[in-house]
Amino acid sequence: MTLTKGIHIGIGLDAGSRNIFHTETGSGGLLQRLDAAADLIIIEDRFARPDGDGLDAVLFANWLGAKSQNAGILAGAPVNVLEPFHISTAIATLDYVTEGRSGLLAQSLAGDHAASARRFTGPLNGYPADDRQALDTDFGEAIDVIRRLWDSWEDDAVIRDVESQRFVGGAKLRYVDFKGNNFSVLGPSITPRPPQGQPIIAATISKAGDLAAKANVDLVFLRAGIDELSSVLKTASAAQPDLRFFADIDLGSASAEERTDGQWQDEAERIAARVREWTASGLAGIRLLPRQPDRDLRPVVDHLLPALRTAGIGRPQEASTLRERLALPVATNRYVNAA
Repeated sequence: MTLTKGIHIGIGLDAGSRNIFHTETGSGGLLQRLDAAADLIIIEDRFARPDGDGLDAVLFANWLGAKSQNAGILAGAPVNVLEPFHISTAIATLDYVTEGRSGLLAQSLAGDHAASARRFTGPLNGYPADDRQALDTDFGEAIDVIRRLWDSWEDDAVIRDVESQRFVGGAKLRYVDFKGNNFSVLGPSITPRPPQGQPIIAATISKAGDLAAKANVDLVFLRAGIDELSSVLKTASAAQPDLRFFADIDLGSASAEERTDGQWQDEAERIAARVREWTASGLAGIRLLPRQPDRDLRPVVDHLLPALRTAGIGRPQEASTLRERLALPVATNRYVNAA
């Protein structure tokens, strides 16, 4: 049997999942068990959706980050609507809260969701046109300027010079001066460069053809059907070999609480068999998607994740930052290199 020790296990939730953790707190609570068992917790934002009121994903991710110690945390944000400057500073703050375990799930708008967002916000300067090409261009520009803002502070920009009463060395800050199709950003950021330099940026695609618009991210979640995923993965990994690819796996409609230990083991073996098949095509991890997190997350954490580890999926957490865990190179500062 081929083991898949290098495969990461992620859990996909949304901003409404915060209530799940309220009933179990303390050292043995659900969040602590999830933190110990999963490599990644991915929080999607529900902006402009009927159930989207309440805490946004970035705020929820900061709450998780302060209460966790192990799992990487990706916070979702609709980059076609929110100001890139605000997203950049929010994720930089999250990276400080998690001590380098954070990242951004860059959510792009399209179709009905884009139209819903436009109705939700009303007239808004800088909002791209509803057509796919304009939204994809806007997505790429938003990611570009977010990364530039993270680099707008050198790592040693904070000097705390008591004698001169200077907190920041002005020469260590850079003006981004970005001008896109729908917005412009001067910079620099108002938040120092994050601990990782560049926190992880992830996106979701459903077919290989969507990858071109997401080429400036680090990690891609493949939202394809189980039977199509292998071919999508092969095409995508051949086109972008430096990206990290995760397969999305829906956990079905049956109540997780009603399954026996044997059924959990059978499901883990089925997932493991698929993962072994996909590993040869460049798979870096999986994102498990509980259909009803408030019902299914607890048994998934207590039964499925241990069964997956037993089946040979997973890796020990040896590195400290999320970049290191995903074997991504150290993020150099573009402005320092240019100078």
